[in-house]
Formats: sequence, structure tokens, C-alpha cells
Amino acid sequence: MVDFTDGTTAGVVTKEVTPNAGLKILQVRVPATFVWGTDNLIVDLADYGAASVAGVLGFVETTAGSVTVPCGTAGVQSGTTAVSSTTLTFTSSGCAANTKGGTLIIFAF
Repeated sequence: MVDFTDGTTAGVVTKEVTPNAGLKILQVRVPATFVWGTDNLIVDLADYGAASVAGVLGFVETTAGSVTVPCGTAGVQSGTTAVSSTTLTFTSSGCAANTKGGTLIIFAF
């Protein structure tokens, strides 16, 4: 298991999709080296003016740099989240075979 950290791991790119709004929508791109079902993503929500999470959606790439599809199937979660202070830890699951990268959408406030 590897912890991919927002702002320090090469290839992890985070941008705020809705600046200056009450609900933050963050888009986090993970590189092809991120192994779904094994690796974690860590994001400091305070960097984006947030402290809590309303939800997280995971999307994997079926072709590197191309088509994204929801991670997980019926009955399989795309991951779990935990927030300690303002640090979000996303533990991936459901798409272990994919190593082509992907996107997480974080709804935070």
C-alpha cells in the first residue's frame, strides 16, 4: 500500500472546481501508478478552505489518459474515507486491476 499525498506525490493534481462557493468540489487526478484497491490518497482539506467531507466519487481510466468510468460495481464500494482534523484519507477499493490512473471528485465543506 502506498499513500499518495496531495501536493507532494508526483502526478497527483488537485484543483478546486467551484472556487468561492459554500460547497467545495475538488477534482483530484491520480497517476497511472495509483493502484486501485491497494493505495490511499491523502488530501489536506484546509488547503481548500474545507474541514469536512460530504462525499467522494472515484473514476478510473479504461485507457490511460482517456475514458473514465465509475469505480466499483453493484455491491462494491469505490472506497472509504476518513477525516481526522482536516486531513482526508481515501482508501481505494473495488478496482484493483486498474493501474491506469483516474479521478476522484471530493465534495467538501
